[in-house]
Amino acid sequence: MESQLSPLEELYHVSETDKVRFIGMTTEQARYDFGVVFTKQFFGKVLVVSLTSGRAALLDHTDVLEADAMTRLLGIEPVDAEAVGEFLATLLPDVPSYEQAD
Repeated sequence: MESQLSPLEELYHVSETDKVRFIGMTTEQARYDFGVVFTKQFFGKVLVVSLTSGRAALLDHTDVLEADAMTRLLGIEPVDAEAVGEFLATLLPDVPSYEQAD
């Protein structure tokens, strides 16, 4: 009997030339290294990858200003979350834009 289900079905395949920034910073408690991917994907959010913790999250300007989210999503030390979030907020668009990678 033939199987009607494919073991793999591609949902999408998109290729873009994205803007990527690598940022390193230190506080009194820790060092943080990030990769920030500006893309037309993800409904205007930016892909922030913590190279330090190995965690990644889709964030916008508002998200990075929430200290609890920074700690939970990217593994930022609670004592540093506000300062790191404020720094990242300077890099992210205040209003999500689908054209931010241009």
